[in-house]
Amino acid sequence: MEASDIYKCIADTQRLRILNLLEAGPLCVCHLQELLDVTQVKMSKQLAIMKQLGLLASHREGTWMVYTLEEPTDGLLLSNLNYLREAECAECNQLQRDLLNRGKLILRITGNGEDCPEGVCQSANCC
Repeated sequence: MEASDIYKCIADTQRLRILNLLEAGPLCVCHLQELLDVTQVKMSKQLAIMKQLGLLASHREGTWMVYTLEEPTDGLLLSNLNYLREAECAECNQLQRDLLNRGKLILRITGNGEDCPEGVCQSANCC
């Protein structure tokens, strides 16, 4: 992976937010859409770009398309995400809010008996 590929994604607010959310564990496309409040078309475009750059992996679980960070996760990406989550700026604060909202979403889907992809449930320890 090239550093420029990582910075292409970090420089885009939506891609940065997606990487931040997926660093916490796998999520289905529909959950990413809900958390970022974007259309399926916009989300699919962003995910395709990051997958093409080698940052994301995906797999199908029934009707769910679940995305994760590619393993092993690049240290440069992790270092940047950690730094940005600790920094003080509007986008950095958004990353922190996104993680809080991710936690609320996981609690909602696992606590209400909603359908949940196995990979997402396992990362949330609900199954």
